[in-house]
Amino acid sequence: MYDFRFKGLGNAVLLCCICLAFFSCKPKAGPAELKAAMATSPKPAAVNTPMYNNDVSSLGIGLVMAPEKFVLFNDSLLTDTFAKVDMYGENMDKSPACSKFYKPDYGIMHFVCLDKTKTAFRIINDKTDVKYLPKTEGYNFITWEKYILSSFGIRRITNKTDKAINDQPLRKQPGSTDTVAIPKGLEMFCPVKLQGDWLQVKYDCFYNDENSKHEGEPCSIYISKCKNPETGWIRWREGNKLLIDILVME
Repeated sequence: MYDFRFKGLGNAVLLCCICLAFFSCKPKAGPAELKAAMATSPKPAAVNTPMYNNDVSSLGIGLVMAPEKFVLFNDSLLTDTFAKVDMYGENMDKSPACSKFYKPDYGIMHFVCLDKTKTAFRIINDKTDVKYLPKTEGYNFITWEKYILSSFGIRRITNKTDKAINDQPLRKQPGSTDTVAIPKGLEMFCPVKLQGDWLQVKYDCFYNDENSKHEGEPCSIYISKCKNPETGWIRWREGNKLLIDILVME
């Protein structure tokens, strides 16, 4: 089990914990084109090295978590191959595939899903480029709500230049001017309920412990053991911008 909960300040990249599986889509057999594309498709030009959390033009309806080896297609019929990807292959720092959450050496390439057909997911690659993934076993769709509520925890993104993000307070109610004070020090929240663009959270009272006995556990398992934790609401998104860091499970 891996636990990468960073307690440093600034813009450190938030790595992910590999622990549990999300619910997966289980359609019938996958298309024959997928196997052929893996064997014959040329590799397209590489993009710039992605970060862990990459900008996208839309947050869509959720995320598609790709398997270790997969193919991106240019069309919904899955006949025109764009790229073959092996997460543990060479040169993934210059991959043509750039997902919203990108950490291939830990098996994490999670693409924003715009919509679905019977056979394919329409996804965003490299901020604005629309591509397709096969809707078959191993390609797991998850809503933003389940993605966030199933996490190890969340925290507010810190950004040196974006005052709207840095000044986001913990509010008593969505959009309320009344705020909730949290203990001084590094923060971590446990997500409780998602309501539109707002997320209800509880302060993780164990996060600042040097040797927490709950290290590496989803916060939903232990948050009830916090005595009267500070509870409030924060915005988790604003348009196509994510306002929180999410410690996800894979």
